[in-house]
Amino acid sequence: MGDRVPSSDKKNSFNQEQRELTKLQKDGIKKRLANNPVVEFVGIKLVEVAPGRSNLVLPHREELQNSMGVLQGGILGVLADVAGGVSLYSVLPDPVKVVIPTIEFKLNFLRPAGGEDVRARGRVAHHGRRIAVCQVDLSTKAETLLATGLFTYMIKEVEKA
Repeated sequence: MGDRVPSSDKKNSFNQEQRELTKLQKDGIKKRLANNPVVEFVGIKLVEVAPGRSNLVLPHREELQNSMGVLQGGILGVLADVAGGVSLYSVLPDPVKVVIPTIEFKLNFLRPAGGEDVRARGRVAHHGRRIAVCQVDLSTKAETLLATGLFTYMIKEVEKA
């Protein structure tokens, strides 16, 4: 019950029956990712997005490893944050008209990520008018869970110039 926005405020509502993304949502997500220099720098790739869900991959690159030869934890945090953000953008009517700064996240590292691509699967756990929580799992191609986390975002309309 708390997951729904009152019907009087539909601009950020989460339509739980939505089966496919609208063209506006698809284009907005692509634009958001294309305009994020960190996504390009780290090399995150969008695999799939559906309403309330995302699937991304981070191809393994040695320059992202730490001194122990595994992916640096902050890089995994970036991947998880982007996966949560894409999941959230997928339920907003027009992703270009809002920004979703991360206001908190907790990422539990369960196993080291070394030598292979990392998959990120995000899903919207709660969506309100101004705050949303997304759950993200990071895993190997063989589905070995590497990390799991919760990400909290503020939903703000883009200020008009």
